[in-house]
Amino acid sequence: MNVRESILAAGVTLLKQRGVAALTQPQVARAAGVKQSHLTYYFPRRSDLLLAIAERSVTHLMDDLAARLESGDEREAPFEGAVARTIARVVLEGVPPRVMLGLIVAADADPALRAPLRRLVRQIRARIRALLERSGVASGREAALLFHATVVGLAVMHEARRTADSANDVRIGIARALELIGGAHATGREGTLK
Repeated sequence: MNVRESILAAGVTLLKQRGVAALTQPQVARAAGVKQSHLTYYFPRRSDLLLAIAERSVTHLMDDLAARLESGDEREAPFEGAVARTIARVVLEGVPPRVMLGLIVAADADPALRAPLRRLVRQIRARIRALLERSGVASGREAALLFHATVVGLAVMHEARRTADSANDVRIGIARALELIGGAHATGREGTLK
């Protein structure tokens, strides 16, 4: 593993264990086993580190979902079973939700962070749309918006509560959202979900 990947992996581990407050450059460098000067070479500012962790987490999630969709089991029942569980697991682990919330807060202090944050959200939405369309669950920009908003809302509510009930809400909410979006698409009752 190269230095950059070691830093990002250490950041993800700290985020899972101790939350976004633990993502300081000294703590991440220590956890990665590198000098802070090495960390700041790759990530000069904390916001650069947060953005890189968010991009890495989202890319891994979307790649995992695409791979599951391409597997034989998932083609028979797209976005049900293992795929819905994968999304729920990632939300419950809290890496993308926590790092995205950290980026939003960081953007208040550093408005230049808004542009890469907007780009990241567009990339996430495009990948969601492609996955929904490729699976046959739904098509169009609005279906992707609805599913993305549902997952984000469930993630934020879970992060606020962090209970067994909120974890169950995440699992049920993701599965139900997929059923509703897919059902509307399959029956032609999608209205503006085109």
